[in-house]
Amino acid sequence: MLVLAGLVTISPGTSPPPVLGMIWGAFLVALTAGALRIENVSLRSLFPPVRTLGPVVGVVAAFWGLYNLVAVALAIGGVSGFDASLSRTAAHPLLYLAALFSSLLFTAIPEEFLFRTYLQQRFTRLVGETTPRAVLSGIGIVAVLFALFHLPRWFLASGHGVNSALAGRLIGLTLMGLAYGSVYVLSGNLWLVALFHASMNHPPFFITVSIPSELHLVVSVIECAAIVSLVAISVRLGAATGTPLLWSQRTPSASAGD
Repeated sequence: MLVLAGLVTISPGTSPPPVLGMIWGAFLVALTAGALRIENVSLRSLFPPVRTLGPVVGVVAAFWGLYNLVAVALAIGGVSGFDASLSRTAAHPLLYLAALFSSLLFTAIPEEFLFRTYLQQRFTRLVGETTPRAVLSGIGIVAVLFALFHLPRWFLASGHGVNSALAGRLIGLTLMGLAYGSVYVLSGNLWLVALFHASMNHPPFFITVSIPSELHLVVSVIECAAIVSLVAISVRLGAATGTPLLWSQRTPSASAGD
């Protein structure tokens, strides 16, 4: 967090320039990789097979496809915050894809590599390996750490103070951390968690969506529940068809040593 505070202080009040995002992402990856090396864990064992990328994109696309259908229905129904006019994403798809890829590469993958692949697994083992209590504890502890991790940006880069909005922000981030942690437990797939993370940072809405602030928490709960439910259904369908490895990371036995 001290490194993040230093980086955002360089450009207070604005979004940090891309080069700082690249440096920060590289730092998180190096930090996590170093910790794993010290523990004699093979980095290769933690990255899902390339063959899972297709299903991963399919699941995330299905989520946003359903979300857009709901958004269009709400816009047609005249619900506040949903406008049937085309969004910037629909108007400038190439710019959107560039922003999404940048977020995926320099924010989502580094953060999920640290929080879910390393810290969540670490806390789960400390509490009691694979027992339900240990798994839930690992998800919960890391979700809170994930929320606190974003505090420097709230105070330094965005210029906000301690107020009710901060509480809402922390609750929202904790909810997202719980969702990402649950997705990782269900799928064991870093790419899936990271792509959900990046797309939530840059929602691919086809229409203009501006959710009222008083509904942010409610919408966050619905979004998180929908993400976890969709992934759970997808994993179960994969298991039912005899292809569970379509989702899972490399076999756990490969994780010890190089």
